[in-house]
Amino acid sequence: MDISNEEKDRIARADLEKLEYDIRAEAETAVEDFDAMGDEGAAAAAAETAGEFDEAMRGAK
Repeated sequence: MDISNEEKDRIARADLEKLEYDIRAEAETAVEDFDAMGDEGAAAAAAETAGEFDEAMRGAK
């Protein structure tokens, strides 16, 4: 069974959206975990990385 290019594009977009969601969730969890451990520096670095990821994703769309 051949898959049309349109269907391949739809699947690829869905996969990318899932990855974006997973990365964002992991970054948020890292911030919360570092904060709970009292490691403010690591929490701030993780928050900055999450913010940079969000900014990059907005620029890519």
